[in-house]
Amino acid sequence: MLFYKYKNYALVCVLCFFKFAQANNQFSDMDCIKGSFEAKVSHKGFPFGLFTNNLDVKKKDCLITINHQKLSFIKNQWNIDICRSPVHIKYGTGSVDVLKREGPCANGDNDFCNSLEEINNIIQNNGLIFADGERENITSNHGRIYCSFLLINSYLKEGVIFSRHKEYKSFLQRNSQEVIVSKKIDNKKIKQKTDIEKNTSSEKSKLSDF
Repeated sequence: MLFYKYKNYALVCVLCFFKFAQANNQFSDMDCIKGSFEAKVSHKGFPFGLFTNNLDVKKKDCLITINHQKLSFIKNQWNIDICRSPVHIKYGTGSVDVLKREGPCANGDNDFCNSLEEINNIIQNNGLIFADGERENITSNHGRIYCSFLLINSYLKEGVIFSRHKEYKSFLQRNSQEVIVSKKIDNKKIKQKTDIEKNTSSEKSKLSDF
């Protein structure tokens, strides 16, 4: 009887250890926002698995660059600066097109919204589905692409302009419109509640450009 008691106790300890290790492995908002990394994912695609789809996601501070190659002749590149106002997408490698956010995409289709949809489809279908590693681990391809996915949608879809002079906590995977932001002022952290800053054509940016 005593043996089973200690056996159950040991089992609980092991489960707690793994849960603690998993929690510590979860990347924070600041790991994602301030991180610089690159993730490459390749997989066989249409038709008949004869060609390779290549996805390359690079992040350097605030700039996220997405390169996607389908077949051998279809290549696309998007540059997204999540700290820069107004919210926009730079598309292309030679002649660059600039697509500015005019408001929520639910209000109607335009080139910006079509590009956002295409970016999301490419990241999900070629990155999140095929990337190696755990989504919560930012040192894995899966975690890095998931981090980029969260940032891109906060910036492009919701109009959130990030700042390197703020610290974010429980922001990227928030369930409500209210978040906690810590501002650094003279090395002191002042906690305040703030609504997500929206960037539309009818309002000025509340954050300075990167």
